[in-house]
Amino acid sequence: MKLKAVLDKIFTDRQIIISTRGQLKYFRLGVSAQVMAMTVAAGFSGMFIYYLATETSQEKQLVAQTAQLFKLKNQYETAYADLQLTSTTLEATQNELDQQYARLEGMLAERKNVESALKLASKAKKSSKELTPEERVRALGESLHASNAQREQLELEVMQINKVLFQTAQQRDQAANERLKTEQKLSSLRTVLNMYASTKDEIYSELQETKKEFARLQFDRQEKIDTESRLSNEITGLKSRLTNISSENRDLIARVNDRAHESIMALKEVISITGLDSEKILGINEILGQGGPHMDFQPVGDLLQMEQDFYEEAQKMEASLARWESLQIILKHIPLARPVDVGYVTSRYGKRRDPMTKRKAHHSGVDIAGPKNSKILATAPGVVTFVGTNGAYGRMVTIDHGKGFKTRYGHLKKAVVKKGDKIDFRTQIGVMGSTGRSTGRHVHYEVIYEGKHRDPVKFFKAGKYAFKVTPKIQEASNK
Repeated sequence: MKLKAVLDKIFTDRQIIISTRGQLKYFRLGVSAQVMAMTVAAGFSGMFIYYLATETSQEKQLVAQTAQLFKLKNQYETAYADLQLTSTTLEATQNELDQQYARLEGMLAERKNVESALKLASKAKKSSKELTPEERVRALGESLHASNAQREQLELEVMQINKVLFQTAQQRDQAANERLKTEQKLSSLRTVLNMYASTKDEIYSELQETKKEFARLQFDRQEKIDTESRLSNEITGLKSRLTNISSENRDLIARVNDRAHESIMALKEVISITGLDSEKILGINEILGQGGPHMDFQPVGDLLQMEQDFYEEAQKMEASLARWESLQIILKHIPLARPVDVGYVTSRYGKRRDPMTKRKAHHSGVDIAGPKNSKILATAPGVVTFVGTNGAYGRMVTIDHGKGFKTRYGHLKKAVVKKGDKIDFRTQIGVMGSTGRSTGRHVHYEVIYEGKHRDPVKFFKAGKYAFKVTPKIQEASNK
């Protein structure tokens, strides 16, 4: 419930009032439109935060992969240096073996030379003088001993050379195995390096796209900030204009209310002069219609309060204008004019001395005499309800003006209208005569309101007053 109350307080119906050439235009900003605008703004903010976090994560991942690449590169360089060192060692061992083989071949060649020398010596001794057997045995023993010593020395050197060769072969095989392992390791490192290089390109491409998207989002965000700032300035200007317009409209409404009140009072005065109760006549039209569903009162902001005050004042003005219009309509139905353009009253309304019997009697209207063939005119618009002869009235015309008002015109020489005719104000309905119970040429004029006769002279006075104030009322209404 608290959340709903907070939402209802934040998202309320708002209206913007704009005055264009004296006309008011209302733009309603509903709750749904405000919620939609807030949702769109939240969505853009979420997208912006998401792209920012994604770019940060990808940058961290790229840094980690770059560090891994540098580590693999260092391992590759280390393995390559080990391979170079092994190759150098193998080359040195091969050179040493070549030197040993060269020495062995030299020794074998020397041995052959010695054997050749011995053979030559043996031949020489045979050809020289013959030695004694003891000398020959001693010489052969010495030669044999020297040959054995030399042979043993050569065998020892051959054994040492074989031992060195065996060790060199083992080192060569071990170096070959290490070289094979190093090449395999280098191959796997190249594969990983290529894979990371490909991944790096993809990450770099994706990072570039993310940077472009981030730049676009920043541009959109800045554009929205600028738009929001511009709209805020426009709203501030509109509020200022609305305040000025509201002040001007209040002054205008106040003037209209004053003029309408003056006009209403003048029209009431006209009705009062006729002797009628103006409040009673207006009673039917004074009931102002109101209604609508019941809703609890909710506090509003300054702008809406200003708008509500303006509406209340406008409603008051409309009520005053409606009352004034009602009075104007009613005034059109009241017979305020004289039935002739030229004439004078020969007998008033009320008690009088009857012209026939010379006794006191009640006169229900007024008698107005005038020139021969004077035109008898309708004193207000209405519908003709009777045309014909009516006893003492002679030839008579009756007009129903509506709102309870009727007028009668008696003693006519002739009537120029028919029953059912709709006539306007000052339309000729007949000619002055002396038909019926009459002593001479005149028109008997009666005013009837809700079935009761009224004094026509009071209506004539009210008409004079009305025709004086009507131009002022029209001037006030125009203003």
